[in-house]
Amino acid sequence: MLKISIFTAIIVLIVGLYDIAYAYNRRYRNHNHGATPFMILGIIFTISGLILIIMHWVK
Repeated sequence: MLKISIFTAIIVLIVGLYDIAYAYNRRYRNHNHGATPFMILGIIFTISGLILIIMHWVK
């Protein structure tokens, strides 16, 4: 089993939420040009952060 630091999981979660917020704010300024990749990365990082937190507590 992997040893997962809670700090790493929290940082990944924060990065994911920041990417989602950045994409949400960017889509109105640029008429959705370039917002989709940030939204996809934000969703991936947020889900990964939640999985890492769950894996940290379940071990």
